[in-house]
Amino acid sequence: MRTLNLRSGLTMPIAMRQKLFVFTSAALCFAVLNVFGQGGRLAHQYTIQISSEARLNDPLLEALRRDEQLAYFETIDRIAGLYTLRFQERMTALDEQRWFENRRWIKTRQPVYPLQTRGCNPNDSAYFGQYGMELMKFDEVWCYKTDGISPLGDTLVVGVIDNGFSFGLEELYPNVYCNRAEVPDNGLDDDQNGYLDDYYGLNARSSNEGDDHIPDSHGTQVLSVIGARGNNQKGITGTNQHIRMLLCSAGTSDQLLKCYYYFIRMKREYLSSGGDRGAFMVSSNLSAGFDGYFPDDLPLVCQVYDSLGQAGILSPVATINENMDIAVAGDIPGLCPSNFMLTVTNSDRFDQKVFEAGYNAIHVDLSACGEEILMYNRFGELKEESGCSFSSPHVAGAIAQLYQFCPKLTLLNKQDPSAAALQMRKFILEGGDPLPTLAGLTSSGRRLNAFKSLAALNEFCLGNLPEDPLFELLPTLGLGIFRLKFAPKSFGNYQVRGFNAAGSSIYSKDLSYAPDVPSELEIDASDWPSGIYYLRVEGGGQSFSRPFAKFHE
Repeated sequence: MRTLNLRSGLTMPIAMRQKLFVFTSAALCFAVLNVFGQGGRLAHQYTIQISSEARLNDPLLEALRRDEQLAYFETIDRIAGLYTLRFQERMTALDEQRWFENRRWIKTRQPVYPLQTRGCNPNDSAYFGQYGMELMKFDEVWCYKTDGISPLGDTLVVGVIDNGFSFGLEELYPNVYCNRAEVPDNGLDDDQNGYLDDYYGLNARSSNEGDDHIPDSHGTQVLSVIGARGNNQKGITGTNQHIRMLLCSAGTSDQLLKCYYYFIRMKREYLSSGGDRGAFMVSSNLSAGFDGYFPDDLPLVCQVYDSLGQAGILSPVATINENMDIAVAGDIPGLCPSNFMLTVTNSDRFDQKVFEAGYNAIHVDLSACGEEILMYNRFGELKEESGCSFSSPHVAGAIAQLYQFCPKLTLLNKQDPSAAALQMRKFILEGGDPLPTLAGLTSSGRRLNAFKSLAALNEFCLGNLPEDPLFELLPTLGLGIFRLKFAPKSFGNYQVRGFNAAGSSIYSKDLSYAPDVPSELEIDASDWPSGIYYLRVEGGGQSFSRPFAKFHE
């Protein structure tokens, strides 16, 4: 049995309980790309420009100021003939239209819109002490989505393993995963997942299991990086302003394995139950490890990362806090030969590799900011700390953040979880910023860039979309029926399949199509429950997909 070493650069001591609607092509990529969209117009308010003759007509302008249909009428610039007005609340849109039609001397009118700022920084009081969020471009991803929900409606979950956690802190507790299928503290395995009282995760350090996590600053700091509640005018924000973090306490190698297999069980429960039980876990973080050891010393630990990957969980881990080649110094799990793991080293605000951080051109994958990171300690105090321990949670958080956007990737995680995890690994590594200081010291030579990884995800998500309308879904509102129009480019047999948000197949039909001959298939979805669905057509070397939503009125 080996003891886990924390990787914060500091020695830490060992919580509280803390109709049918078919999406457009753009929506298939990012269901919320229009989150910036124009703000709603201000009701009853207009800016007008009047004719040059009317500008000199003082009685006319005075009459407007006394008009009982207007709540106010004010000058913007008299020379330009610009004025702003607001109708009384009782006025309908038709009333307002008629009012304008009776005043032909109004040359132009436009509604008044609220001016929107173009930055996406949260309003948390200490946010500007978090240099890494902007350096790694989390702030640019926040411009599009921050709710922690996948495009198919899944609550995204990050697994976190550490010595313990003070997760009842005001800024952390709302983002902690709660197992609603379990009754807390009754000594029973209510959800029959094999674990007792895992309401707020699992304490693998306790022989009684349960979720009585020991308060610990290191684990609390890691939670801060991943998921401190954001944009609430308090303290800091995590990489994800809204997320769910599934906690597991461990201090030895066997306890670590118990945590990882707990995560695997929770993910499999989610997939097998269609989301009724378990957790939709997409990443896990370990900011600890076994210094001086090699894969032959801990083969079972190394094996577990492939098992996590088979469940669609990609696992960033922190490397050692020493300026040493980990292949010489020894580092588990950093040296484990799994493509479902990302070994992360530490870089600073100047994009330099921190001196006291491990490296290897094969086994260390990338860096993330982990130096002078502002986080909550176990007492809820904001303190700066440093270490690889705080680099890897940025990567784990980025993985979850990216899963908010692409229904294609979400569905892949449900149907072929390992393929989704490998795709996400590719997005993270290829999206990083190349740093000369990392050349020859990491496999990618890059530092995490969440926004560039989002761009890579975007290309993947658009990959199966036809350039011309060969594939259309046409809903028949009110009847629960839609028509598939499909004009393939080659002869062949094609399979039409429908999936629900959990990835379960609910419709299948085999058809033969001729090239460039539009064909229609009528699909009766009248008895399908409300929700998000996905239709795929495959065959003839082609693949086309569309998400759609069904709502009962």
